[in-house]
Amino acid sequence: MHADSGCRTYVVIAPDTREAAIVDPLLMNLSETLGVLDGERGKLRWIIETHSHGDHVSGAAALKKRTGAEVVAHPELPGDVPTLRATDGQVLEFGEHGLLVHHAPGNSRDALVVQAKGCYFTGDTILIGTVGLQDTDSVDADAWYDSLDRIFGEEPDETVLHVGHDDMGRDRTTVGAERRGNRWLREDDREKFRGIVEGDERVPRKDRDRVLDANREGVIRVPRDLAPAAGLTAPAELAEQRAREIRGKPPPAPSAPPPPAHHGVLVLCGFLAAIGTILGWMVNPALHGLSLLAAVILLAFGLPAFERSRRRRAQPDLYYEGPASHRLTS
Repeated sequence: MHADSGCRTYVVIAPDTREAAIVDPLLMNLSETLGVLDGERGKLRWIIETHSHGDHVSGAAALKKRTGAEVVAHPELPGDVPTLRATDGQVLEFGEHGLLVHHAPGNSRDALVVQAKGCYFTGDTILIGTVGLQDTDSVDADAWYDSLDRIFGEEPDETVLHVGHDDMGRDRTTVGAERRGNRWLREDDREKFRGIVEGDERVPRKDRDRVLDANREGVIRVPRDLAPAAGLTAPAELAEQRAREIRGKPPPAPSAPPPPAHHGVLVLCGFLAAIGTILGWMVNPALHGLSLLAAVILLAFGLPAFERSRRRRAQPDLYYEGPASHRLTS
């Protein structure tokens, strides 16, 4: 699932046993996540935290209290919420193939990447075209370089990556696509990679430390002072807000969110209908009929597509382990 921040939660189902794992649950979207789990008749076994989150409040503690499932994290992730401290190379029993845990220090010293059949759940270790923000105090450029090379260096291009944040609605990528378009993965010179990390000007949210504290404590309700930190504001917007604060400039007046892509179809339909009406009166009634028919056809396709998109944005991503690879939310 993705919040407006682009933070993603994944519900992973083993089709043979109906065992389920939830990767990086967001507290703000817990009801939707549980709804997907119930709808798929999943039996929750693992709650997996891929790293310390400084950009949203985790739902791991609340899920643990509600379901009793194991919370998996690296031994260095702070707090008492985790019940299983998984180390590099450990396999979590799960369906036919299991889930392989890779320790991936770099973005944080407690970062994990989880490998399922044909794909990885990468957390913030690698995203689409970039990597996660440096929002912990344990960023290590050399370890990051080694993690990317060790985990993904020998993977075939078609291997799917389910990332911790989306990119303008894109929720997955492949190793091949990132080798071509992601300079963090493409860079094969350690010194240059270190320079990229040190030169990253993206700014974490200003209340990052409070978010990290809340996740370490294991809150089951979003604290009032952290309501915006539940994942409601996009990281890029947060970085721009912080940059404006540094420059001493007041923020611009809030503007309406951009319309979904399918709104363009609706605008086009209205434009065609208007033009058709004008032509019908000025030139020939037959032209009015043709343009009206075109508008009706476009509306017939555009409205259902828009509704499917709206429903999809409110649900977690669903991954089925097995030869069928993955299926994201229908």
